[in-house]
Amino acid sequence: MAKTILAVDDEPDVLLIVKTALESEGYQVVTASNGPDALALAVEMTPDLILLDVMMPGMSGFEVLRNLKAGDATGTIPVIMLTGVSERSMIQEALSSGTDYYIVKPFEFHDLLGKVNDALVGTP
Repeated sequence: MAKTILAVDDEPDVLLIVKTALESEGYQVVTASNGPDALALAVEMTPDLILLDVMMPGMSGFEVLRNLKAGDATGTIPVIMLTGVSERSMIQEALSSGTDYYIVKPFEFHDLLGKVNDALVGTP
């Protein structure tokens, strides 16, 4: 059965690129464009992996990450932050908050795919 990935980004173009590319690799991809929707979907479907943007209106990726890691149903889901923010302090905050990988946009798809595969190793 295909692994399910929840991709969260407020930029529709980024979501389309990520969704299309990952689906071509055999993954099932569900998308959300904001934090509250992402949290609701994560609880409802418990995806195998979450790709999470940092800068979003209303609720930042860090807030979403903290909520995910605090949840019983979502606390163990691997999270990859996918963002245009490359400041060292933000990367450190993401890693200390429980993200598995931090990828800076623009990114090469093979780099993303490698991190996705690495994050999914160890999930049944």
